[in-house]
Amino acid sequence: LECGFSGIEAKDCRARGCIWDSPRGLDWAGQSSSWPRCQRPQPARKVLAVTFVWGKRWAALVPRFCAWAARLRLEVAIVAMGSACRAACDAAAAALAGSGISCWDPLLDEGDGSVSERGSILQRHVMVHLLLQLGVDALAFDFDTFLFEDPRRRLEAIAEEEGADILMARHLDADCLNMGLIYIRASARTAEWYYHYLKWLHQHLYEREQRAMNALTGFTKQTVSFMPKDLPRVKAVALDDANEFVSSRGGWLGDWSQLKFFHWVNPAETASSWADTKISDLKAIYEAALHPTTDTSAGVSLATLMARAGPHDLLWLQR
Repeated sequence: LECGFSGIEAKDCRARGCIWDSPRGLDWAGQSSSWPRCQRPQPARKVLAVTFVWGKRWAALVPRFCAWAARLRLEVAIVAMGSACRAACDAAAAALAGSGISCWDPLLDEGDGSVSERGSILQRHVMVHLLLQLGVDALAFDFDTFLFEDPRRRLEAIAEEEGADILMARHLDADCLNMGLIYIRASARTAEWYYHYLKWLHQHLYEREQRAMNALTGFTKQTVSFMPKDLPRVKAVALDDANEFVSSRGGWLGDWSQLKFFHWVNPAETASSWADTKISDLKAIYEAALHPTTDTSAGVSLATLMARAGPHDLLWLQR
């Protein structure tokens, strides 16, 4: 929660975009409580992030992602499937104990102590379903993405302004929702809706999760086979794909001050080396973000720091 440094004053605290709180009582010695007075703004609702990773080639990115999530103070459940990714996730979570990083693989127990290399995106949806049933908002995103800052408070504000149940990313070259990022506000309505969505998706594995999301929310006129009946009505709203929640497909309009999320979406004609390109790009940006000279402690987003970087700065090279 702490934002700032020892001895920070209220004016400097607020200049960082943080909250100056009153002392919370006295400690055992009768002194003012050690609870930090300068605190980072927290989401108003219970929100847990969820992502999914599978495959040996992605394992090296797992500890980098975990370290960056911890730096952002983002509590996240990682559906890490397969031996390589699960081992990397467990090690990172242990090293960052207390940071809110957790790992899950439903196929962990194979009887002989090994972990199968099988993986299924359905397991991410299972986690989202469980969160909604528990009354916790879900923020789910693909692993080939990067968060320039903690987006939770911005997503809460958009959902409140729009009266939305579901917020999703899209890309500039198509007016349809993209599963790269999805934020769902927990309610009895969304819990029931997602239960039917997951049940239908599990029974129709030949269909695509993204097409189904567009069809079942009514965001587009797309259709899917055997549409589930008696679905509760939910309001799905697309996020700003021009500057805030953007992707490699369709482009980005270039406003660093608004950039919060980037998704490496497969191009229309996808080269066989695309996965390697994504991984290389992500490694580079994580290394820059986690470098000791990159200081986000003042509540400044990484995108803003990149915009300010000079030609000889490390962050300049990642632009």
